[in-house]
Amino acid sequence: MESKNRKVLNAICPCKYLIGPMLLLLLFSCSENRNNWEGIWRTEIEYIPGLHSNFEFELSQALFSGEWSGRWETDELLAHGEIPKVKVAIREIEMNFGVDGQFRGHLSEEKRTLEGILYGSDGKNDTLKFVKVDGWTSERPARINENGDAIKHWSYRIPESTGDGWNVADLKNFKISQQPLDELFQNVVDGQYKGLDAVLIAHNGQLVLEEYFHLGAQNRVHTIQSCTKSVTSLLIGIANDNGLISDLDLPLQSFFTNYLDTLNTNTWPVSLKHALTMSAGLEWNEEDILYTNPKNDAVRMNQSSDMYSFVLKRNMADEGRPGNQFEYNSGLSVLLGGVLLDVTGIPADRYAEKTLFNRLGIKHYNWQSLTDKVHTGGGLWLRPRDFLKIGQLVLDNGKWNGQQIISESWIEESTAFQLPIKESNDWGYGYQWWRGIFHVGQTKFPEINAAGYGGQFLFVVPDLDLVVLFLHHNPADLNLSHTLGWKEMEKYIVPAVLSN
Repeated sequence: MESKNRKVLNAICPCKYLIGPMLLLLLFSCSENRNNWEGIWRTEIEYIPGLHSNFEFELSQALFSGEWSGRWETDELLAHGEIPKVKVAIREIEMNFGVDGQFRGHLSEEKRTLEGILYGSDGKNDTLKFVKVDGWTSERPARINENGDAIKHWSYRIPESTGDGWNVADLKNFKISQQPLDELFQNVVDGQYKGLDAVLIAHNGQLVLEEYFHLGAQNRVHTIQSCTKSVTSLLIGIANDNGLISDLDLPLQSFFTNYLDTLNTNTWPVSLKHALTMSAGLEWNEEDILYTNPKNDAVRMNQSSDMYSFVLKRNMADEGRPGNQFEYNSGLSVLLGGVLLDVTGIPADRYAEKTLFNRLGIKHYNWQSLTDKVHTGGGLWLRPRDFLKIGQLVLDNGKWNGQQIISESWIEESTAFQLPIKESNDWGYGYQWWRGIFHVGQTKFPEINAAGYGGQFLFVVPDLDLVVLFLHHNPADLNLSHTLGWKEMEKYIVPAVLSN
């Protein structure tokens, strides 16, 4: 006989036997909604004119709290991050990307596409259509065939002659050993190195190797990040050769008189040469803090309303003595663009096209600007073969195909070991160029290089008549664990060339 309490319970909850099935139905409904949204979504954006890059995000839902979270990537732009706020309904979604804006969209009936509007923080809105995909672009194999399957074998091919100014040749013509290269590139296609886009090698003035992986392609521009600084140094050299800069010891602030009148900036004992060698002694925090940290001064500069103003407002460090010590500072490189604007009367990108790019046969490039200022610290995009020309120009003391473009004296001075890096005997800095030494066996090979965030490297090894280019999209690989760099030069590239 049922107790009184049980009778009351039965009276107020006659559907007790439905609780289990209803709970299962609710869980199934939640699971179905989660399956509709969870996963990776991809679209294309045109951040660089004419260059369509993948933009992807992934959503996931916590099992018990039901809260949604997400992260996004756009590999080609070396950008990634978390999505701070995600709100999901049955077929509607709202995502807050922080300073990058807010997206609102709706799921299609077949639940494989997502359409909506990205409301930019700058007031510009973009209509985007995402498609659900099986994996991140960053997780693709180094090379794939037409069916999307991984290509697991590498074999050498002579570079293509395209009429762009490069003479091409077979490695065998110079008796370069292919064995170290076979080992290196087999490791690449096996997945040991990630995010590698291009490897190009020039020897004795001829292009002998041209290999593309992942996002790389012969006719596709690629970010060169802080390698831009080295190109900017060449432009300063051309202006100097043409008599537009009378003295590298001129005060840096003298090129920014319009700013000084309005900023009331303290007088700096900083010269143009100090800016070129990154030895200005300013208060600046960049090298010891991640670029994903909003407190990084380079990030703060890029997000400011005026990059020149941001840098010119910096005070001297407490123990700052210009010319005394190297301190990495992209702001000084950006100010070099202001110097070029002041002495030439035109922005750095137009000056580059007029005096450098046209003479090198560089027709396809993009040089980004922020708040109408050409970013001479990291905004240049070049095709790989064109970027390699920059290295060959330096190797040949300012000449390209026999034509003197920059004076030999500037190349010698700008790539000289001007200051040590942290009191190292092997590593130093010139005028926006790095200096180092490769150790192969008992032999030392001095090298000049341009280096950029995410794995961009241009190496010039004069003693071997060698220029090597590595391009990647590896923003998170700060210790170069799966990025081609100095160690691969010493282990594979230099030994291969030494064999002849």
